[in-house]
Amino acid sequence: MRDLTRRSLLTAGSSEHHISSAVVLALPERREEVSSRLVTMEGVEVHASEGSRIVITIEGPSRGKLGEALTSISVMDGVLAANMVFEHAEGRETRA
Repeated sequence: MRDLTRRSLLTAGSSEHHISSAVVLALPERREEVSSRLVTMEGVEVHASEGSRIVITIEGPSRGKLGEALTSISVMDGVLAANMVFEHAEGRETRA
């Protein structure tokens, strides 16, 4: 059964889809561990990593969901910072 939350009530019927890119700064010795955890998160995809940086995208039905994911990432063990670089929203009917 789907949880009923205030956010789901406010965004019900939303026809938008949001995507953002972000850079996650991790302790260099824990970068692989952090990357492994990131790929298990819903809507998160890891695109590249080097040194202490991990480049990701986050997709979801609302700006709030993207923010929630970024907040969750920023408090992970081994993460020093998580910063959104770009955000885009489009109507579902315009997506191919």
